[in-house]
Amino acid sequence: MHKVNILLTEANGNLSDSREIIIDAVKTAEEYVFPKLKVDWDIDVLVTNRLYDIIIPEDGVGGRTRTSDFIEFAINEEKATKNLISEMVAHELCHAARWGKNDEWINSLFDGMISEGIATYLEAEFVKDREEKTVFIKTILERTDDESKKILEELRDQLDSSYYDYNTIFFNGNDKLPRWSGYSLGYYLVKKYLEKTNKKIEDAFADKYAEFKIAL
Repeated sequence: MHKVNILLTEANGNLSDSREIIIDAVKTAEEYVFPKLKVDWDIDVLVTNRLYDIIIPEDGVGGRTRTSDFIEFAINEEKATKNLISEMVAHELCHAARWGKNDEWINSLFDGMISEGIATYLEAEFVKDREEKTVFIKTILERTDDESKKILEELRDQLDSSYYDYNTIFFNGNDKLPRWSGYSLGYYLVKKYLEKTNKKIEDAFADKYAEFKIAL
């Protein structure tokens, strides 16, 4: 059986009180993602409370997928709950699964948005029956299609570019772009792609970036 190997950074002892919650949360995400996306390899998840730059402040969780079998995950123990950890781990496992099935590099803003849109779509499915969700996914799901279309018009001339303001587009926003615009637009385009192709996310998560252009 393939599985997630959980590696806790323990030098300062800070995560010892959260050990059980972390293990349970990662297991919950693994049991959902591995069969759904047919992950047939092991994945290492390094969990720490030291990578402050990737933690979403309101949610106390954040992650970064380095390769198909290595994810860095960070938590703020005061805010992270089992639900919030498992939700964000599911998002990162989707990135890892895509890497394992399709090793395309992200060469443009469009590719980056589709990559995040795929993981965000899977995350949204994972939490659809939950009361407790991250502020991140709530924000994405509450955004209307019209708002997403406005983001698209704002970014359309940059879609093929490999030089863009990543932090503004994906995280912070500005006076024209709301917070998490890149994720929002990616989610919207993936949703449209699935409608047009009549696919489910588990059939489409490893499709080539170019195929998603039909959603534009």
